[in-house]
Amino acid sequence: MTDTTLHDEIVLEQKHVDRVYSRLASLRADAQRAEAEGYQLAKVGNFGSLVERDAMVFHAARRRHAFDAEHEGLVFGRLDMHPEAEVQDEETVARRYIGRLGVRAEGGEPLLIDWRAPAAAAFYRATAARPLGVIRRRMITSFGEKVTSLDDDLLDPIAASADLRVVGDGALMAALSRAKGTGMRDIVATIQAEQDLAIRSPASGVTVVEGGPGTGKTAVALHRAAFLLYTDRSRFAGGGVLIVGPSPVFVQYIETVLPALGEDSATLRSLGQLVPGVNATREETARVRAIKGALRMRKVLRRATEDAPPSNPDGLRMRYRGEWLTLSRRQIEDIRRRIGRGSRRNEVRAKAFGEVLDLLWESVK
Repeated sequence: MTDTTLHDEIVLEQKHVDRVYSRLASLRADAQRAEAEGYQLAKVGNFGSLVERDAMVFHAARRRHAFDAEHEGLVFGRLDMHPEAEVQDEETVARRYIGRLGVRAEGGEPLLIDWRAPAAAAFYRATAARPLGVIRRRMITSFGEKVTSLDDDLLDPIAASADLRVVGDGALMAALSRAKGTGMRDIVATIQAEQDLAIRSPASGVTVVEGGPGTGKTAVALHRAAFLLYTDRSRFAGGGVLIVGPSPVFVQYIETVLPALGEDSATLRSLGQLVPGVNATREETARVRAIKGALRMRKVLRRATEDAPPSNPDGLRMRYRGEWLTLSRRQIEDIRRRIGRGSRRNEVRAKAFGEVLDLLWESVK
């Protein structure tokens, strides 16, 4: 490989990266316009318009936030696929660019495939022994929007065309030479095959990630959270995703990983910060720790969540369009009894919210 060959390949990839960022700027502007149009619907004044406005603004703001996020290395990979490679989804293009989020051209052409999409799995799992239809895997390193280096893995030399260029020292060596910082960095560009299996495992039951110190257990768990939010957002984002760390220092160390992956739906807390507004710093005695850590505490906590709180109000009163809407304490207790038994707490909260809105809406009609 000559310096001229590497320079030519960088120029080629830079053209595509520029195209992705240009399209991203256009999508960001579209989201800003949709958000502004949503606010304009509030001037109409009827209830249906307000609901439509809230939905439009929420989704537009979410898209804008994703586009506005600081994406270090937005485009970090490329796959050159065999023409007869097995198609995992609708992305049938022979040249696949892999990145932190999905970006399509105005005509629908995939300019960038989200790293969590099925079509991107081969970027992490393909090997020379099992190429999965990949001829060449390229790792793209950037500083800001500028491509700085390329590293290729030729996985299927027999299928490679005569003019296919291979540059760099390979993706693994590039990953090992990445600069370290003071906080945990995402590993989205360098996920190994075994890690990818854990990240993409089915969302059922408990997934346990085991390994020695420094093997990437925490990084894999965080990337799995991002993957689950991508594949089943209605299930996980609606109920909330809570990531618990052993200490505030640990939480601060990992807090930038999910935003860098385009996810802001998860809440990070240390054990002493699980209760909103409370920062626990006291250390319990050994006897108290044993009691709180015992399995029987599960029943105690379940009863505590099912019982009415001591500060339970006498009723609910709120103002809507100049009128006061009220729910009596009895109505609130009826809702509690009707939906509270046999359900999980997060599910109960969502159901209770809907029941309260239905009763209030009935009083407006």
